[in-house]
Amino acid sequence: MMSLYEYLGRAAGSDLGKRVAAAAVIEKVHIESHYVSNPKYQGEILRYPKEFLDKYFNKLQQTTKVAL
Repeated sequence: MMSLYEYLGRAAGSDLGKRVAAAAVIEKVHIESHYVSNPKYQGEILRYPKEFLDKYFNKLQQTTKVAL
């Protein structure tokens, strides 16, 4: 299980986070909620299976290439 921050190596932002969460719900993917506290962020984060994130971002990349 990985957060978007762990997967991307940077903060994802709320818009991308909402889109990933919505896709996970549609695909009935197991999501874990986890509390974090550090100098830059304090609150709940969501964690997803790495396989789901790979699939989601691979599709996103393919869609972006087609749109260009």
